[in-house]
Amino acid sequence: MPCIAYSQRKELPASPGIYFVGSLDEPVMYIGLSRNLKARHINHHRKNQFESIKNAEIRFRTLPTELLDNIQDVSQSLIRLERQAIIFYDPPINSTAVPSESAFTTSHGPVYVQTHNVKKEGYCAHFDATDDAEIGVNTRKLSMISRAINDSRPIFLIASGSLNDYANANYHNLSELDQFRDERIYVLISKFIPYGYGKNSHEDWDFIVYGGNSRIFRGSYVVLNSEPGFLEFKKSYLSLGFTNCERSSFAKILLQNR
Repeated sequence: MPCIAYSQRKELPASPGIYFVGSLDEPVMYIGLSRNLKARHINHHRKNQFESIKNAEIRFRTLPTELLDNIQDVSQSLIRLERQAIIFYDPPINSTAVPSESAFTTSHGPVYVQTHNVKKEGYCAHFDATDDAEIGVNTRKLSMISRAINDSRPIFLIASGSLNDYANANYHNLSELDQFRDERIYVLISKFIPYGYGKNSHEDWDFIVYGGNSRIFRGSYVVLNSEPGFLEFKKSYLSLGFTNCERSSFAKILLQNR
């Protein structure tokens, strides 16, 4: 497969694919996926680790155009390919902790949220991802997308639905949600740092925002209903789609979930 020096990563194609970071002696030290290989590596959150590899290289395989034209969900296809490669090669860096990030505060910039409607959209595929995986959300709001990317600000995805909605969508751990059965239940799904966007091929008006350095909250559910200040936050922000909630005191509670 194609191979370039890590120092020349800006020459990567702006295409979806799987990448392998390593050296001539150990070519597979890390495996990842991206909907845009070039954008992913301009500011990869493991950049310092990759640069510490002597004579570091990136090998990559892009998805051919004829295949892309027949795939309904590119991200899920890439996730499957990535998992197969990780199981086969067992790359050592993938099993190391993600480098710690500086703590976000609302004073440093926006905090973005988007709601996943469980009844309408079903099971959220983010729960099938792992920490550090590339994930994304859809939105029309290009100006907000650009600011989130330029400032490397966090995006939180929150699920919304009744207990029956979660059950019908085959969510697990429903016993953790039972005490909220008489309410609309809001569950924190994921947080990620965006680095790029592209047109959503299935919705003319949507963009897909993609990013890494993700955190998947799939252990014990982080149910937001009982958090102080959530009721006002829900009324003000969770009916707006993709939006900046930095002015809400509840943004600090979201930021505490790391």
